[in-house]
Amino acid sequence: MKTKLLSILVALPIFLLTTSAFAQTTLAAGDIVVIQLQGDDPDSFAFVTFVDIAAGTGIFFTDCGVSSTTDHFRAPACTEGARKYTAPAGGLDAGDIVKYAGGGADFATYTDARITGNFLLSTGGDQIVAFQDSTNPAGGTNAGNNPTFLYILSSASTLFAGDPADSNETSLPSTLTSPTGGLALGENTGDDNEYDNVIYNGTYDFSGFATTAEAINAAKAAFQNTSNYLQVQILDASHTTAVANMPNELNLMTLSNDEFLSNSFAVYPNPSNGNITIRNSGIALQNVTITDLSGRTISSKEMNGVTSNVDLSLKLTTGIYLMKLSSNDASTTKKLIIK
Repeated sequence: MKTKLLSILVALPIFLLTTSAFAQTTLAAGDIVVIQLQGDDPDSFAFVTFVDIAAGTGIFFTDCGVSSTTDHFRAPACTEGARKYTAPAGGLDAGDIVKYAGGGADFATYTDARITGNFLLSTGGDQIVAFQDSTNPAGGTNAGNNPTFLYILSSASTLFAGDPADSNETSLPSTLTSPTGGLALGENTGDDNEYDNVIYNGTYDFSGFATTAEAINAAKAAFQNTSNYLQVQILDASHTTAVANMPNELNLMTLSNDEFLSNSFAVYPNPSNGNITIRNSGIALQNVTITDLSGRTISSKEMNGVTSNVDLSLKLTTGIYLMKLSSNDASTTKKLIIK
């Protein structure tokens, strides 16, 4: 018995170490979005994640350009340098925003045989290429030769200009599609028609949806819209304000089913003479039940999943009634006044 117990105690730490080593998150294109690139000193960038990321997950950020002919970083080696971000204890939640401002406890200098040199963003336009080591979600020592490209934000041109003519330009690899996998936010279509600094300047509030998935889809659409970005050549008050207004996370607070239905239906006119319209924002309406204030059912109508507006002519005497609107999953009640 003691021998068996000793074997279990020895094996348990090994099992825990083994499982934890494989707990990092393997990311796909578009799971994160780079939302800031500041080439003027101090160099900085920021990204938002749309998925939960486990502690220990490694993500690399470089201003090395990507070649369209090889779908890889420029050869034989890129001298632009990189930073490796390692998700801290507790990991990241979908909607978290991570900021790099010249350093940080979770960022480390990274080089390998493919990516060498120092990470310094250019004031002549540049790019932030986010990628993961395809062989190891924690990040190995040869990530530059094994990239899974996640997202590219470029400020050098409004186009991903094919094979980079210089180190401040990049193409978009075939595994990424703009705008879901990258945005080009330069001043014009030519080479080096750049902005030094670009930052997302839209809303960070995506609350009020029925599900987190719907909130995230709305956030993705906002971050993919080029009109939501502030672009400046020289740092100014508008850019400083945009940086200061960047929160640490998106607001993805969802409504309860009842709250969502309440916002999805409206009854008008109210008060009315009995002829009313139920305005429907696209929810499958199954049933409408009308009761008086004592709880007695006055009328009940099957709606059969209609998703458009409904006109009703109700034969009701003057008074106050309660109208219950039911979908498949929930219901909401509106007060109806008949005059």
